[in-house]
Amino acid sequence: MYARLKSMNSNFKGEETFFREIGFLPLVIFMVSNFYEFAEELRTEAENTIKSELSRRSFLERAGFRIFMPLTVNIVTDQGAVSLTIFKDGTIQLRRDISSSPDNIMKANFETLIGLWHSRDRNQFVQAEREGRIKITSRSYRGQQAERKLRELLGY
Repeated sequence: MYARLKSMNSNFKGEETFFREIGFLPLVIFMVSNFYEFAEELRTEAENTIKSELSRRSFLERAGFRIFMPLTVNIVTDQGAVSLTIFKDGTIQLRRDISSSPDNIMKANFETLIGLWHSRDRNQFVQAEREGRIKITSRSYRGQQAERKLRELLGY
C-alpha cells in the first residue's frame, strides 16, 4: 500500500508521514463501513428471498418455517462482525454486535466472503472451505437446518 500511495502521490513524503498522509482512522472506518454495507446487502437479499419463498409455500410449510424462528446467525470477519436474526414473518434484523447464543456462526476473511457472495460458485466455496478461509458452524438443531440455506446463499 505504501509503494502504491507513493507512486500515485508526488507529495508523499515517506514512511514517517504514512499514516498522516492517508489518514489512518478514515481508512479503518472505510474498510469497516464496506463490511457493514455488505452485511446490509446480504440482509436485504436474504430477507427478500425468504419472503418470496414463504409467499409460494402452503400454510403447513409456512408453519414449519415458523417453528424454527427466530434464528440467529453471527457473521465474523477480519473487517467486522454482525448478527442477523431471522423472524417468523421472514424479516431479518441486522445488529452490529454478535449474539451470545447464535444458531450458526460464519467465520471468514472479508475478501473471501465478498468473493463468494459475488461469484456464487460452488467450486470456489468448496475450495475456500477446504483451505479454512470460511467456516460455518451450527450450534443448534435449528442451525443445522439453516446451514444448507446459508451455503446456498454463498453458492454451494
